[in-house]
Amino acid sequence: MNALRRHLLRHAALGAMALGVTAGTQALAPSTGMQPGTGRSRRAEVLVAGTTFARLFEPGLEGGKARGLAVDLLDAILLPAGHQPRYEFYPWLRAQSMIEHGPAQILVGPYRTPERERVMRFSRHAFYEDALVFYARRREEGRWSGDFQALRSLRIGAVQGWVYGDRFEQARPGLNLTSVRDLATGLRMLQLNRLDLVAANQRNSEPVIQELGLGDQVAPCAPPFAQLKGHFAFSRDPAGEPWRALIDAGMQRLRASGELQQMAQRRGVALPE
Repeated sequence: MNALRRHLLRHAALGAMALGVTAGTQALAPSTGMQPGTGRSRRAEVLVAGTTFARLFEPGLEGGKARGLAVDLLDAILLPAGHQPRYEFYPWLRAQSMIEHGPAQILVGPYRTPERERVMRFSRHAFYEDALVFYARRREEGRWSGDFQALRSLRIGAVQGWVYGDRFEQARPGLNLTSVRDLATGLRMLQLNRLDLVAANQRNSEPVIQELGLGDQVAPCAPPFAQLKGHFAFSRDPAGEPWRALIDAGMQRLRASGELQQMAQRRGVALPE
């Protein structure tokens, strides 16, 4: 009886040790951010970070799934590859930090600049293009005619974390700029005569102006001062390269099949040449 008891106790101890090893391995295994091509049957969750970009990346209606061209594209690329995207929205500066320092694997929509290329890697191809313009109060659109030198005496709003192109950046030291938290804040300040112009892109601005009920009070100035292209971005760490390769290959496939053009047309987004 003692021998049998010792035998049973030994097997129970071995079983407990095996359970402990398994549990420890599971605790250390990441639940998100698995690299492409690992071959697991269970979908690996991919954290996709960004801020609200009209027609590109927007929260779902009534708490539903995120929507926009970026969501359409990433679903079409990631899901067939066995990855489950998780779309999350943050202030733009924080979203950029999440791709630079983690934990996000994909950042939606940044314009490509030398400064940003030092801290993140970009998809080979852009998936949208924006016209950058100044907004003014109605009947004051003539404040901008294409000459940055003529703006030196004006109060200009620029959104924190946004990129406005080479011409704007070169003129920046001579401009009277006010940094605003978001586009809605800048447009309200323009309405209240606390700013003379707001620098923005038309795609983002149109729905915000409509939501604020400012359509009869503010208007874009002509001509645009820049045309900028937006990308997906990834970590500069080695872990970011497989994600870029996967997205680049998927974008090339969707463009070649004509699906990318159809998606952009449905969302009302301008595609780069």
